[in-house]
Amino acid sequence: MENFKRVNYDSPYKGMSVLIVDDFEAITRTLCSAFEQLGFQTIYQAKDGNEAVQCLGRKAVDIIISDWKMPKMDGLALLKHVRESKSHKNVPFIMLTGNLQQSDVVEAIEAGVSEYLVKPFSRVTLGERVHKAFFSPIRANGIQRNQDKSEQVDKDRPRTILVVDDEPSNLQVLGELLKPTYKIRVCRSGQQALDICAKTDKPDLILLDIMMPEMDGLDVCRALKSDPDTEFIPIIFVSALSQTDDVVKGLKLGAVDYIQKPVIPEIVLARVETHINSVIQREKLTEQIDHLCQSSRHRDEAEHTFFHDFRNPLTALHTTLVDLVNDSPQLKVLEDSAATLTDMIDNYAVLIALDKGNYSRTLGPVVLDDTLKQVIVSFQAKAKQKSIEFKTDVDPTHTFLGDELLSYRMFCNLLSNALEAAPDKSSISITSYQEEAQLIVTLHNQGQVPIELREHFFDKFVSSSKESGRGVGTYSAKLCVEAQQGTIQLDATDSGTTLRLTMKSADSA
Repeated sequence: MENFKRVNYDSPYKGMSVLIVDDFEAITRTLCSAFEQLGFQTIYQAKDGNEAVQCLGRKAVDIIISDWKMPKMDGLALLKHVRESKSHKNVPFIMLTGNLQQSDVVEAIEAGVSEYLVKPFSRVTLGERVHKAFFSPIRANGIQRNQDKSEQVDKDRPRTILVVDDEPSNLQVLGELLKPTYKIRVCRSGQQALDICAKTDKPDLILLDIMMPEMDGLDVCRALKSDPDTEFIPIIFVSALSQTDDVVKGLKLGAVDYIQKPVIPEIVLARVETHINSVIQREKLTEQIDHLCQSSRHRDEAEHTFFHDFRNPLTALHTTLVDLVNDSPQLKVLEDSAATLTDMIDNYAVLIALDKGNYSRTLGPVVLDDTLKQVIVSFQAKAKQKSIEFKTDVDPTHTFLGDELLSYRMFCNLLSNALEAAPDKSSISITSYQEEAQLIVTLHNQGQVPIELREHFFDKFVSSSKESGRGVGTYSAKLCVEAQQGTIQLDATDSGTTLRLTMKSADSA
Protein backbone atom coordinates (compact mmCIF):
# COMPACT_ATOMS: atom_id res chain seq x y z
CA MET A 1 0.00 0.00 0.00
CA GLU A 2 1.26 3.47 -0.83
CA ASN A 3 0.19 6.85 0.55
CA PHE A 4 1.18 10.28 -0.74
CA LYS A 5 1.00 13.06 1.81
CA ARG A 6 1.08 16.81 1.76
CA VAL A 7 4.65 17.95 2.29
CA ASN A 8 5.69 19.99 5.31
CA TYR A 9 8.20 22.34 3.64
CA ASP A 10 9.86 23.21 6.93
CA SER A 11 10.71 19.56 7.55
CA PRO A 12 14.20 18.11 7.00
CA TYR A 13 12.43 15.03 5.62
CA LYS A 14 10.47 16.74 2.86
CA GLY A 15 10.48 14.70 -0.31
CA MET A 16 11.54 11.54 1.59
CA SER A 17 9.76 8.19 1.70
CA VAL A 18 9.29 5.67 4.52
CA LEU A 19 8.36 1.99 4.51
CA ILE A 20 6.27 0.95 7.54
CA VAL A 21 6.22 -2.80 8.19
CA ASP A 22 3.75 -4.02 10.85
CA ASP A 23 0.87 -6.49 11.01
CA PHE A 24 -0.95 -4.51 13.73
CA GLU A 25 -3.31 -2.08 12.01
CA ALA A 26 -3.54 0.32 14.96
CA ILE A 27 0.26 0.67 15.08
CA THR A 28 0.37 1.23 11.31
CA ARG A 29 -2.22 4.01 11.52
CA THR A 30 -0.31 5.68 14.36
CA LEU A 31 3.00 5.48 12.46
CA CYS A 32 1.48 6.78 9.23
CA SER A 33 0.08 9.79 11.04
CA ALA A 34 3.37 10.40 12.87
CA PHE A 35 5.51 10.22 9.73
CA GLU A 36 3.07 12.52 7.94
CA GLN A 37 3.52 15.06 10.74
CA LEU A 38 7.31 14.67 10.46
CA GLY A 39 7.04 15.76 6.84
CA PHE A 40 7.59 12.55 4.87
CA GLN A 41 6.07 12.82 1.41
CA THR A 42 5.52 9.16 0.56
CA ILE A 43 4.50 6.40 2.96
CA TYR A 44 4.62 2.75 1.93
CA GLN A 45 3.06 0.00 4.04
CA ALA A 46 3.65 -3.75 4.37
CA LYS A 47 2.12 -6.30 6.76
CA ASP A 48 5.17 -8.57 7.02
CA GLY A 49 8.75 -8.98 5.86
CA ASN A 50 7.80 -10.73 2.62
CA GLU A 51 5.56 -7.84 1.55
CA ALA A 52 8.33 -5.44 2.53
CA VAL A 53 10.87 -7.28 0.35
CA GLN A 54 8.46 -7.10 -2.60
CA CYS A 55 7.97 -3.38 -2.01
CA LEU A 56 11.73 -2.77 -1.81
CA GLY A 57 12.13 -4.63 -5.09
CA ARG A 58 9.94 -2.01 -6.76
CA LYS A 59 10.55 1.14 -4.75
CA ALA A 60 13.46 3.12 -3.36
CA VAL A 61 12.86 4.26 0.23
CA ASP A 62 14.76 6.62 2.53
CA ILE A 63 14.02 4.86 5.84
CA ILE A 64 12.41 1.63 7.08
CA ILE A 65 10.59 1.08 10.37
CA SER A 66 9.60 -2.50 11.11
CA ASP A 67 8.01 -4.47 13.91
CA TRP A 68 10.03 -7.45 15.15
CA LYS A 69 7.29 -10.06 15.65
CA MET A 70 5.49 -10.69 12.34
CA PRO A 71 4.27 -13.74 10.40
CA LYS A 72 6.08 -15.17 7.35
CA MET A 73 9.22 -13.03 7.75
CA ASP A 74 9.98 -11.23 11.03
CA GLY A 75 11.74 -7.92 11.48
CA LEU A 76 15.19 -9.38 12.16
CA ALA A 77 15.09 -11.46 8.97
CA LEU A 78 13.98 -8.38 7.05
CA LEU A 79 16.82 -6.35 8.58
CA LYS A 80 19.38 -8.96 7.51
CA HIS A 81 17.89 -9.04 3.99
CA VAL A 82 18.12 -5.26 3.73
CA ARG A 83 21.73 -5.15 4.92
CA GLU A 84 22.70 -7.85 2.40
CA SER A 85 21.05 -6.08 -0.53
CA LYS A 86 23.01 -3.76 -2.80
CA SER A 87 20.35 -1.11 -3.30
CA HIS A 88 19.12 -0.72 0.30
CA LYS A 89 21.99 -1.83 2.55
CA ASN A 90 22.66 1.73 3.78
CA VAL A 91 19.00 2.70 4.33
CA PRO A 92 18.30 3.61 8.00
CA PHE A 93 16.35 0.81 9.70
CA ILE A 94 14.38 1.31 12.93
CA MET A 95 13.30 -1.82 14.82
CA LEU A 96 9.95 -1.36 16.57
CA THR A 97 9.10 -3.93 19.20
CA GLY A 98 7.95 -4.83 22.66
CA ASN A 99 10.59 -7.59 22.72
CA LEU A 100 12.96 -6.64 25.51
CA GLN A 101 15.35 -9.58 25.64
CA GLN A 102 18.84 -8.06 25.77
CA SER A 103 20.27 -10.85 23.61
CA ASP A 104 17.74 -10.03 20.88
CA VAL A 105 18.62 -6.34 21.06
CA VAL A 106 22.32 -7.17 20.71
CA GLU A 107 21.56 -9.43 17.74
CA ALA A 108 19.64 -6.64 16.02
CA ILE A 109 22.48 -4.18 16.63
CA GLU A 110 25.03 -6.63 15.24
CA ALA A 111 22.79 -7.20 12.21
CA GLY A 112 22.95 -3.49 11.43
CA VAL A 113 19.87 -1.88 12.97
CA SER A 114 20.09 1.93 12.94
CA GLU A 115 17.81 2.61 15.89
CA TYR A 116 15.60 0.74 18.34
CA LEU A 117 12.12 1.93 19.36
CA VAL A 118 10.35 0.19 22.26
CA LYS A 119 6.58 0.02 22.56
CA PRO A 120 4.78 1.93 23.88
CA PHE A 121 6.25 5.08 22.38
CA SER A 122 5.29 8.71 21.99
CA ARG A 123 5.47 10.73 18.78
CA VAL A 124 8.21 12.82 20.33
CA THR A 125 10.25 9.69 20.99
CA LEU A 126 9.63 8.46 17.44
CA GLY A 127 10.84 11.78 16.05
CA GLU A 128 14.03 11.55 18.11
CA ARG A 129 14.68 7.99 16.92
CA VAL A 130 14.14 8.94 13.27
CA HIS A 131 16.63 11.80 13.63
CA LYS A 132 19.23 9.51 15.21
CA ALA A 133 18.69 6.82 12.59
CA PHE A 134 19.65 9.33 9.89
CA PHE A 135 22.38 11.31 11.62
CA SER A 136 23.76 9.09 14.40
CA PRO A 137 22.96 5.41 13.70
CA ILE A 138 23.93 2.65 16.12
CA ARG A 139 27.31 0.99 15.48
CA ALA A 140 27.66 -2.72 16.18
CA ASN A 141 31.29 -2.44 17.34
CA GLY A 142 30.35 -0.46 20.46
CA ILE A 143 28.10 -3.03 22.13
CA GLN A 144 28.61 -3.58 25.84
CA ARG A 145 26.59 -6.51 27.10
CA ASN A 146 26.91 -6.08 30.86
CA GLN A 147 25.09 -2.95 31.87
CA ASP A 148 24.51 -1.29 35.23
CA LYS A 149 22.62 1.66 33.81
CA SER A 150 19.30 -0.05 34.51
CA GLU A 151 19.79 0.63 38.18
CA GLN A 152 18.96 4.26 37.45
CA VAL A 153 15.27 3.35 37.20
CA ASP A 154 13.56 5.01 40.15
CA LYS A 155 12.12 1.95 41.82
CA ASP A 156 11.06 3.92 44.91
CA ARG A 157 8.87 6.49 43.19
CA PRO A 158 5.18 5.92 43.95
CA ARG A 159 3.47 3.89 41.25
CA THR A 160 0.03 4.88 40.02
CA ILE A 161 -2.85 2.41 40.04
CA LEU A 162 -6.13 3.21 38.34
CA VAL A 163 -9.17 1.51 39.94
CA VAL A 164 -12.24 1.37 37.68
CA ASP A 165 -15.58 0.30 39.19
CA ASP A 166 -19.13 1.68 39.07
CA GLU A 167 -19.71 0.80 42.75
CA PRO A 168 -18.36 3.45 45.17
CA SER A 169 -18.01 0.89 47.95
CA ASN A 170 -15.65 -1.23 45.80
CA LEU A 171 -13.60 1.84 44.95
CA GLN A 172 -13.32 2.67 48.64
CA VAL A 173 -12.24 -0.85 49.66
CA LEU A 174 -9.54 -1.14 47.01
CA GLY A 175 -8.43 2.46 47.43
CA GLU A 176 -7.99 2.17 51.22
CA LEU A 177 -6.15 -1.13 50.80
CA LEU A 178 -3.63 0.14 48.21
CA LYS A 179 -3.06 3.81 49.07
CA PRO A 180 -0.40 3.19 51.80
CA THR A 181 1.92 1.86 49.05
CA TYR A 182 0.65 3.30 45.75
CA LYS A 183 -0.74 6.48 44.27
CA ILE A 184 -4.43 5.75 43.63
CA ARG A 185 -6.72 7.16 40.95
CA VAL A 186 -10.36 6.07 40.69
CA CYS A 187 -13.21 6.42 38.20
CA ARG A 188 -16.69 4.94 37.82
CA SER A 189 -17.05 4.37 34.07
CA GLY A 190 -15.19 2.82 31.16
CA GLN A 191 -15.10 6.06 29.20
CA GLN A 192 -13.55 7.92 32.14
CA ALA A 193 -10.90 5.21 32.31
CA LEU A 194 -10.08 5.69 28.61
CA ASP A 195 -9.89 9.45 29.08
CA ILE A 196 -7.46 9.08 32.00
CA CYS A 197 -5.25 6.66 30.04
CA ALA A 198 -5.19 9.01 27.05
CA LYS A 199 -3.32 11.62 29.10
CA THR A 200 0.46 11.89 29.28
CA ASP A 201 0.62 10.75 32.92
CA LYS A 202 -0.62 7.21 32.39
CA PRO A 203 -1.25 4.73 35.22
CA ASP A 204 1.25 1.93 35.79
CA LEU A 205 -1.49 -0.65 36.42
CA ILE A 206 -5.30 -0.86 36.08
CA LEU A 207 -7.72 -2.75 38.33
CA LEU A 208 -10.78 -3.09 36.11
CA ASP A 209 -14.26 -4.24 37.05
CA ILE A 210 -15.92 -6.40 34.40
CA MET A 211 -19.60 -5.58 34.97
CA MET A 212 -20.26 -1.87 34.39
CA PRO A 213 -23.09 -0.03 32.59
CA GLU A 214 -22.68 1.51 29.12
CA MET A 215 -19.10 0.25 28.60
CA ASP A 216 -18.12 -2.92 30.42
CA GLY A 217 -14.61 -4.02 31.40
CA LEU A 218 -14.15 -6.15 28.29
CA ASP A 219 -14.85 -3.17 26.01
CA VAL A 220 -12.43 -1.02 28.01
CA CYS A 221 -9.74 -3.70 27.80
CA ARG A 222 -10.31 -4.13 24.05
CA ALA A 223 -10.01 -0.37 23.47
CA LEU A 224 -6.82 -0.04 25.55
CA LYS A 225 -5.13 -3.03 23.91
CA SER A 226 -5.92 -1.75 20.40
CA ASP A 227 -4.26 1.62 21.06
CA PRO A 228 -0.43 1.67 20.70
CA ASP A 229 -0.20 4.32 23.43
CA THR A 230 -1.96 2.16 26.04
CA GLU A 231 -1.58 -1.47 24.95
CA PHE A 232 1.26 -2.12 27.41
CA ILE A 233 -0.55 -0.93 30.55
CA PRO A 234 -1.15 -4.13 32.55
CA ILE A 235 -4.81 -4.82 33.37
CA ILE A 236 -6.07 -6.95 36.28
CA PHE A 237 -9.77 -7.81 36.11
CA VAL A 238 -11.85 -7.69 39.31
CA SER A 239 -14.71 -10.14 38.87
CA ALA A 240 -17.37 -12.16 40.67
CA LEU A 241 -17.16 -15.95 40.64
CA SER A 242 -20.06 -16.09 38.16
CA GLN A 243 -18.06 -14.11 35.56
CA THR A 244 -15.48 -16.81 34.82
CA ASP A 245 -16.28 -16.88 31.08
CA ASP A 246 -15.81 -13.12 30.88
CA VAL A 247 -12.47 -13.40 32.69
CA VAL A 248 -11.29 -15.90 30.07
CA LYS A 249 -12.32 -13.50 27.31
CA GLY A 250 -10.46 -10.71 29.07
CA LEU A 251 -7.27 -12.74 29.39
CA LYS A 252 -7.45 -13.49 25.67
CA LEU A 253 -7.77 -9.76 25.00
CA GLY A 254 -4.51 -9.16 26.88
CA ALA A 255 -5.30 -8.80 30.58
CA VAL A 256 -2.48 -10.08 32.80
CA ASP A 257 -4.46 -11.41 35.78
CA TYR A 258 -7.77 -11.40 37.67
CA ILE A 259 -8.96 -11.06 41.27
CA GLN A 260 -12.24 -12.51 42.50
CA LYS A 261 -14.82 -10.63 44.56
CA PRO A 262 -15.15 -10.37 47.46
CA VAL A 263 -11.49 -9.43 47.47
CA ILE A 264 -9.00 -10.91 49.93
CA PRO A 265 -6.54 -8.15 50.94
CA GLU A 266 -3.44 -10.38 51.00
CA ILE A 267 -4.16 -11.69 47.47
CA VAL A 268 -4.80 -8.19 46.10
CA LEU A 269 -1.56 -6.83 47.54
CA ALA A 270 0.49 -9.82 46.37
CA ARG A 271 -0.80 -9.75 42.79
CA VAL A 272 -0.52 -5.99 42.47
CA GLU A 273 3.06 -6.09 43.77
CA THR A 274 3.96 -8.85 41.30
CA HIS A 275 2.74 -6.89 38.29
CA ILE A 276 4.17 -3.58 39.47
CA ASN A 277 7.55 -5.32 39.76
CA SER A 278 7.11 -6.48 36.16
CA VAL A 279 6.54 -2.85 35.15
CA ILE A 280 9.75 -1.82 36.94
CA GLN A 281 11.72 -4.61 35.26
CA ARG A 282 10.39 -3.53 31.89
CA GLU A 283 11.58 0.01 32.52
CA LYS A 284 15.01 -1.29 33.48
CA LEU A 285 15.24 -3.32 30.29
CA THR A 286 14.16 -0.31 28.24
CA GLU A 287 16.97 1.72 29.79
CA GLN A 288 19.39 -1.10 29.02
CA ILE A 289 18.40 -0.91 25.37
CA ASP A 290 18.92 2.86 25.31
CA HIS A 291 22.29 2.41 26.99
CA LEU A 292 23.33 -0.30 24.53
CA CYS A 293 22.50 2.01 21.65
CA GLN A 294 24.15 5.05 23.21
CA SER A 295 27.32 3.21 24.24
CA SER A 296 27.67 1.99 20.67
CA ARG A 297 27.46 5.58 19.40
CA HIS A 298 29.99 6.77 21.98
CA ARG A 299 32.41 3.97 21.03
CA ASP A 300 32.18 4.92 17.37
CA GLU A 301 32.77 8.61 18.12
CA ALA A 302 35.69 7.75 20.43
CA GLU A 303 37.36 5.66 17.74
CA HIS A 304 37.02 8.45 15.20
CA THR A 305 38.49 10.97 17.66
CA PHE A 306 41.33 8.60 18.58
CA PHE A 307 42.39 8.02 14.99
CA HIS A 308 42.26 11.73 14.22
CA ASP A 309 44.11 12.88 17.33
CA PHE A 310 46.72 10.10 17.29
CA ARG A 311 47.56 10.57 13.61
CA ASN A 312 48.35 14.30 13.93
CA PRO A 313 51.37 14.13 16.31
CA LEU A 314 52.53 10.92 14.64
CA THR A 315 52.58 12.61 11.25
CA ALA A 316 54.49 15.55 12.70
CA LEU A 317 57.03 13.18 14.26
CA HIS A 318 57.48 11.28 11.02
CA THR A 319 57.94 14.45 8.97
CA THR A 320 60.52 15.84 11.41
CA LEU A 321 62.49 12.60 11.47
CA VAL A 322 62.61 12.47 7.67
CA ASP A 323 64.35 15.86 7.70
CA LEU A 324 66.80 14.78 10.43
CA VAL A 325 67.73 11.28 9.30
CA ASN A 326 70.72 12.03 7.03
CA ASP A 327 73.30 9.33 7.82
CA SER A 328 72.17 8.46 11.35
CA PRO A 329 71.05 4.80 11.53
CA GLN A 330 69.37 5.39 14.90
CA LEU A 331 67.20 8.18 13.53
CA LYS A 332 66.46 6.05 10.47
CA VAL A 333 65.04 3.36 12.79
CA LEU A 334 62.84 5.95 14.50
CA GLU A 335 61.68 7.30 11.14
CA ASP A 336 60.79 3.81 9.90
CA SER A 337 58.96 3.06 13.15
CA ALA A 338 56.90 6.25 12.91
CA ALA A 339 56.02 5.39 9.31
CA THR A 340 54.98 1.87 10.38
CA LEU A 341 52.77 3.21 13.18
CA THR A 342 51.09 5.62 10.77
CA ASP A 343 50.52 2.77 8.36
CA MET A 344 49.05 0.60 11.14
CA ILE A 345 46.61 3.34 12.19
CA ASP A 346 45.49 3.90 8.60
CA ASN A 347 45.13 0.18 7.99
CA TYR A 348 43.04 -0.33 11.13
CA ALA A 349 40.81 2.63 10.31
CA VAL A 350 40.16 1.21 6.85
CA LEU A 351 39.44 -2.23 8.34
CA ILE A 352 36.86 -0.80 10.74
CA ALA A 353 35.17 1.14 7.93
CA LEU A 354 35.06 -1.99 5.74
CA ASP A 355 33.82 -4.13 8.62
CA LYS A 356 30.89 -1.74 9.16
CA GLY A 357 30.17 -1.42 5.46
CA ASN A 358 30.87 2.32 5.65
CA TYR A 359 33.82 2.47 3.26
CA SER A 360 32.81 3.54 -0.22
CA ARG A 361 35.01 4.77 -3.04
CA THR A 362 34.44 5.21 -6.76
CA LEU A 363 36.26 2.35 -8.46
CA GLY A 364 38.62 3.04 -11.32
CA PRO A 365 41.54 1.44 -13.17
CA VAL A 366 44.35 0.16 -10.92
CA VAL A 367 47.65 -0.92 -12.52
CA LEU A 368 48.47 -4.26 -10.88
CA ASP A 369 52.22 -4.13 -11.54
CA ASP A 370 52.62 -0.62 -10.07
CA THR A 371 50.72 -1.52 -6.89
CA LEU A 372 52.66 -4.75 -6.39
CA LYS A 373 56.00 -2.99 -6.83
CA GLN A 374 55.09 -0.46 -4.09
CA VAL A 375 54.10 -3.25 -1.71
CA ILE A 376 57.11 -5.47 -2.47
CA VAL A 377 59.53 -2.61 -1.86
CA SER A 378 58.07 -2.08 1.62
CA PHE A 379 58.60 -5.77 2.45
CA GLN A 380 62.10 -6.22 1.04
CA ALA A 381 63.83 -5.80 4.40
CA LYS A 382 61.58 -8.37 6.05
CA ALA A 383 62.05 -10.77 3.12
CA LYS A 384 65.83 -10.38 3.34
CA GLN A 385 65.78 -11.41 7.01
CA LYS A 386 64.27 -14.77 6.00
CA SER A 387 66.16 -15.01 2.69
CA ILE A 388 62.86 -15.08 0.82
CA GLU A 389 62.72 -14.09 -2.86
CA PHE A 390 59.76 -12.45 -4.58
CA LYS A 391 59.12 -13.91 -8.05
CA THR A 392 56.64 -11.99 -10.19
CA ASP A 393 55.17 -12.87 -13.56
CA VAL A 394 52.83 -9.92 -14.03
CA ASP A 395 51.96 -8.21 -17.31
CA PRO A 396 52.67 -4.46 -16.90
CA THR A 397 49.49 -3.71 -18.91
CA HIS A 398 47.16 -5.63 -16.58
CA THR A 399 44.67 -3.35 -14.83
CA PHE A 400 41.63 -4.10 -12.71
CA LEU A 401 38.65 -2.13 -11.46
CA GLY A 402 39.46 -1.05 -7.94
CA ASP A 403 40.67 1.58 -5.49
CA GLU A 404 44.35 2.49 -5.03
CA LEU A 405 44.26 2.56 -1.22
CA LEU A 406 42.23 -0.64 -0.89
CA SER A 407 44.47 -2.42 -3.39
CA TYR A 408 47.59 -1.39 -1.51
CA ARG A 409 46.11 -2.56 1.82
CA MET A 410 44.92 -5.77 0.23
CA PHE A 411 48.33 -6.80 -1.14
CA CYS A 412 50.12 -5.59 2.01
CA ASN A 413 48.02 -7.94 4.13
CA LEU A 414 48.40 -10.85 1.73
CA LEU A 415 52.18 -10.49 1.36
CA SER A 416 52.65 -9.97 5.09
CA ASN A 417 50.74 -13.20 5.72
CA ALA A 418 52.76 -15.01 3.04
CA LEU A 419 56.07 -13.82 4.52
CA GLU A 420 55.02 -15.05 7.97
CA ALA A 421 54.04 -18.46 6.61
CA ALA A 422 56.81 -19.04 4.05
CA PRO A 423 59.84 -21.13 5.17
CA ASP A 424 63.25 -19.45 5.27
CA LYS A 425 65.18 -19.49 1.98
CA SER A 426 62.03 -20.05 -0.08
CA SER A 427 60.12 -17.88 -2.55
CA ILE A 428 56.78 -16.14 -2.96
CA SER A 429 55.41 -16.25 -6.50
CA ILE A 430 52.90 -13.75 -7.90
CA THR A 431 51.31 -14.22 -11.32
CA SER A 432 48.49 -12.62 -13.29
CA TYR A 433 46.48 -13.52 -16.39
CA GLN A 434 43.31 -12.45 -18.17
CA GLU A 435 40.27 -14.73 -18.21
CA GLU A 436 37.46 -13.22 -20.28
CA ALA A 437 36.38 -10.01 -18.47
CA GLN A 438 38.34 -10.86 -15.32
CA LEU A 439 41.89 -10.46 -14.10
CA ILE A 440 43.20 -13.42 -12.10
CA VAL A 441 46.03 -12.86 -9.63
CA THR A 442 47.65 -15.76 -7.77
CA LEU A 443 50.02 -15.62 -4.78
CA HIS A 444 51.86 -18.80 -3.84
CA ASN A 445 54.19 -19.61 -0.96
CA GLN A 446 55.54 -22.91 0.32
CA GLY A 447 54.06 -22.53 3.79
CA GLN A 448 51.25 -24.83 4.91
CA VAL A 449 47.92 -23.81 6.40
CA PRO A 450 46.87 -26.24 9.17
CA ILE A 451 43.93 -28.37 8.05
CA GLU A 452 41.73 -27.19 10.93
CA LEU A 453 42.18 -23.53 9.86
CA ARG A 454 41.58 -23.88 6.13
CA GLU A 455 37.81 -23.61 6.30
CA HIS A 456 38.09 -20.44 8.42
CA PHE A 457 41.16 -18.93 6.77
CA PHE A 458 39.47 -15.62 5.96
CA ASP A 459 37.48 -15.32 9.21
CA LYS A 460 38.21 -12.60 11.74
CA PHE A 461 40.68 -13.39 14.55
CA VAL A 462 41.77 -16.68 12.99
CA SER A 463 45.51 -17.22 13.28
CA SER A 464 47.97 -20.09 13.38
CA SER A 465 50.69 -20.32 16.02
CA LYS A 466 52.30 -17.01 15.07
CA GLU A 467 52.85 -15.15 18.32
CA SER A 468 52.56 -11.74 16.68
CA GLY A 469 49.54 -12.63 14.58
CA ARG A 470 46.22 -10.97 15.43
CA GLY A 471 44.19 -12.96 12.92
CA VAL A 472 42.89 -9.94 11.00
CA GLY A 473 45.28 -9.81 8.02
CA THR A 474 43.48 -12.23 5.69
CA TYR A 475 40.12 -11.02 6.98
CA SER A 476 41.06 -7.44 6.11
CA ALA A 477 42.32 -8.57 2.70
CA LYS A 478 39.03 -10.32 2.01
CA LEU A 479 37.07 -7.16 2.92
CA CYS A 480 39.28 -5.12 0.59
CA VAL A 481 38.73 -7.63 -2.24
CA GLU A 482 34.96 -7.65 -1.78
CA ALA A 483 34.81 -3.84 -1.53
CA GLN A 484 36.33 -3.82 -5.03
CA GLN A 485 33.72 -6.32 -6.28
CA GLY A 486 36.20 -9.17 -6.42
CA THR A 487 36.54 -12.61 -4.86
CA ILE A 488 39.38 -14.47 -3.14
CA GLN A 489 39.87 -18.22 -2.70
CA LEU A 490 42.31 -20.41 -0.80
CA ASP A 491 43.94 -23.49 -2.27
CA ALA A 492 45.96 -25.12 0.52
CA THR A 493 47.86 -28.38 0.08
CA ASP A 494 50.80 -30.09 1.71
CA SER A 495 53.08 -28.53 -0.90
CA GLY A 496 52.10 -24.92 -0.21
CA THR A 497 49.42 -22.26 -0.15
CA THR A 498 47.91 -20.47 -3.15
CA LEU A 499 45.54 -17.51 -3.00
CA ARG A 500 43.50 -16.76 -6.11
CA LEU A 501 42.08 -13.25 -6.54
CA THR A 502 39.46 -12.66 -9.22
CA MET A 503 39.02 -8.98 -10.04
CA LYS A 504 37.04 -7.20 -12.74
CA SER A 505 39.31 -6.26 -15.62
CA ALA A 506 39.41 -2.51 -16.13
CA ASP A 507 39.71 -3.07 -19.89
CA SER A 508 36.21 -4.59 -19.98
CA ALA A 509 34.58 -2.02 -17.67
